[in-house]
Amino acid sequence: MLTLKSRRILHVERDATGDFSVPAATMSSALRLPPTELRNRLSRGEVRSQVEIGQGEHAGTFRLTLRCGGRVWTATVAVDGTVIDEAFSFDRERLANWRRRHRSAS
Repeated sequence: MLTLKSRRILHVERDATGDFSVPAATMSSALRLPPTELRNRLSRGEVRSQVEIGQGEHAGTFRLTLRCGGRVWTATVAVDGTVIDEAFSFDRERLANWRRRHRSAS
């Protein structure tokens, strides 16, 4: 698995109920996908997300994870939506499995 860590200045939106929303441009950049490809994958339901609430020493932060095929973006986010840090992982085995499933479905 290849993991890239970076320090970009990012911000994700947070609505009145506390739900996070990642802007399309941020999502495209985070998953290393061109905007058109991201839109196609979103429309096919291939992008998954998960939010975890920080506990103990991590209280007051959240971990956001986006997955698409073998691509994984994980970010630690403050309460106000500021991205504290992020990492992109590329899991070759997961990507190979994803490709096999989608080739047989075509």
